[in-house]
Amino acid sequence: MARGNITLADFGVKGTQLKLTLTLDHKQKVVFKPAWYGRDDIITGTPYSGRDRHNAEIAAFHLGRILELRRTPLAIGRRVDIHRDIKPVATERLLNTFFEKDGQTCFYGKCLYCRGPDDGVCATTAGVMEGTLVLWLPNDFKLKLHKHPWSRTYKEGVVARWMKEDDYCDKMRRIARFSKGPRLLDIIDTSIFDYLIGNADRHHYETFEGYDDSMLIILDNGKSFGNPDLDERTILAPLYQCCQIRASTWQRLLALQDDVLSQVLAGVLANDPIAPVLSQRHLDALDRRLVYILDVIQGCITRVGMGAIVM
Repeated sequence: MARGNITLADFGVKGTQLKLTLTLDHKQKVVFKPAWYGRDDIITGTPYSGRDRHNAEIAAFHLGRILELRRTPLAIGRRVDIHRDIKPVATERLLNTFFEKDGQTCFYGKCLYCRGPDDGVCATTAGVMEGTLVLWLPNDFKLKLHKHPWSRTYKEGVVARWMKEDDYCDKMRRIARFSKGPRLLDIIDTSIFDYLIGNADRHHYETFEGYDDSMLIILDNGKSFGNPDLDERTILAPLYQCCQIRASTWQRLLALQDDVLSQVLAGVLANDPIAPVLSQRHLDALDRRLVYILDVIQGCITRVGMGAIVM
């Protein structure tokens, strides 16, 4: 993915954000998410404000490995030459969205928010564009989309049920897919993962189609690492409302405390082609958030006993 030749380039038509679908050597398909922000840019506003952060996908992939979740798609940074790597193999419909602005080559592709040149992304004056490649799953792996039970309303003044009902988790446990099997524990694991990376945009989740006990796949992590100073604690609602966590997840978190998490992640990210992937402020935020997660877990143990830890 880091060095393979690009043999075909087209725009990705799904989703709200601008991205390309690329084919590499041996027909390997990847998604290219272009860079919109610098490493030190701070995204203010709501926890889900701003465009996707390309580097967030890389950091999320490696964090998933460190937490031993292994449910995030493989991602790696890459800088592409628009004139040499993309335009010669681009489809006509993608080429039709290219334009020049202030001496730079830009394109706007096609997506919900891709409405024309005003929404385009530009390469540098040398024609180089930084981005992240995210691996496509093979076609024989079909994904099923589910609404997240702890999703936000995204409507001003409209509060989601989980934000106002104290017994919300008890109600979820009465639903078959959450009362047995791994699904609820997967959602709790994901809430911990999302809190660490600052992702409050998990409105849906995916599982493998055809498997009732399928793992929850952690896709689309681009709305992460936007503001290292904001700890959106409502992301952890599945954990503190259900007071339940896998023993393996708990033990892994304990092993990563005392600044170990940031040091391990920084070491892994140092090998990426577009390193540094995260600023030090974001790495420090991970350690700070981990302290709070462990406090919440300890609070659950105090409240409901060691039954909060699920073997």
